[in-house]
Amino acid sequence: MAFHPRPTNGFLGISGFLSLLGLALVLGAAACKGNQVGRMCFINNPELDGGVPQTIVGSPALECESSICLHIAGQVTNMCTARCGSDSDCEASPESPCKGGFACVVQTVTGDFCCEKLCACRDQLPSPDAGGTFTEPAACDPKNSTNECCNLEGRRGNPNYPLCK
Repeated sequence: MAFHPRPTNGFLGISGFLSLLGLALVLGAAACKGNQVGRMCFINNPELDGGVPQTIVGSPALECESSICLHIAGQVTNMCTARCGSDSDCEASPESPCKGGFACVVQTVTGDFCCEKLCACRDQLPSPDAGGTFTEPAACDPKNSTNECCNLEGRRGNPNYPLCK
């Protein structure tokens, strides 16, 4: 009869279990890492629409953890972005060219990302107001019934806004 140092019935034993648990914790920690922003991404010909500088939110952007790429009007560098609720949600990627940090601001009032706050490089934004904050566009006020952005509170499923299904 041959000697087997480990059971062959599929049981790993305590050392095998601990090894798998350690691997799971390492992989879990990597998976829970914040949704980093600021990596460079690609939006094809962002200023091509009649030569008018415009802000573009491109998705899907496979090079970004969030799958969202942001081009700010008049800027050269496009950067990965993510949805956010505050500036602290905007964790900069180590390879980001952004030196001034990120702000959580509305970037567009049209399209799929209208009135949604996204992380944007402060180096590329206009100056904030005297209080150091960025003013929310009037088109994103949900109390104004003429604002039709479907991302505003009370728009989806509301018969007064038929385009917001």
